[in-house]
Amino acid sequence: MTALWSKPVRDYMSKGLVAVHPTMPLGELQQVLEDRNISAVPVVDDAARLLGIVSTTDLLRVAHVEIAYRGARPRMAMPASTARDVMRPDVATVDEAAPLSEAAQKMVERRIHRLIVLHQGRAAAVVSTRDAMRAVLEHHIALPLSVVMSHPVETIELGETIRSAVDRLRSANVRGLVVVDGTWPIGVFTHSEAIRARALPQALLDMPVEDLMSYEMYCLDIETPLYRVAGHAMQTGVRRILGVHDRRVHGIVTGFDLVRVMTMAEA
Repeated sequence: MTALWSKPVRDYMSKGLVAVHPTMPLGELQQVLEDRNISAVPVVDDAARLLGIVSTTDLLRVAHVEIAYRGARPRMAMPASTARDVMRPDVATVDEAAPLSEAAQKMVERRIHRLIVLHQGRAAAVVSTRDAMRAVLEHHIALPLSVVMSHPVETIELGETIRSAVDRLRSANVRGLVVVDGTWPIGVFTHSEAIRARALPQALLDMPVEDLMSYEMYCLDIETPLYRVAGHAMQTGVRRILGVHDRRVHGIVTGFDLVRVMTMAEA
């Protein structure tokens, strides 16, 4: 397994570093994530020192507070407003010369989707689960999707409210819900949709979840080889692939699950 994933991180990392200043307002930070189609961004100071990281999970916490704040008594604390307010200082890093297997192990152990890559001790790039998918494709890993998919899948029925979906994301502590019509998936409601919900008037939070859900998903049979799963994900840019069989969702695969194969002896 180690030899299979022995290429250095620098061969897979993104080129260039997208980072934000600690004083950036959260609205602008959210726009950076959306424009770049990324789920987290490091926070650096004027000297380019790494201070922390902000992800959609952190913005989701703010969304919960803001939704609660609208109906709360005036003495309730105002929600966070800048990157410094919500960033987490414990940033997972990896050296650019480290083997890809080391990066994969760190992501799996910490259950995170990206690492900041260091060049001579300084933040220089990011290697994410999306980047690591290339290795699964390159090595033609033929294990079936069912081996690494996460299950059971958290679902929400067509017609349930946006407010219910936001609450379910928080209580289930997951990154996304699959919206189903009976047993068949029709969309997903993720952190991104929950964050957008914070801008809605209170009354509109009772609209059906399908009014705000994303159609950004892909369905593949649970026996599909992982290299094909990786290829579909890379080609379409879809973050979540659903494992289906007999018109029913059996599991879900993200980049994190594809990276897990790099830590499995049978890979």
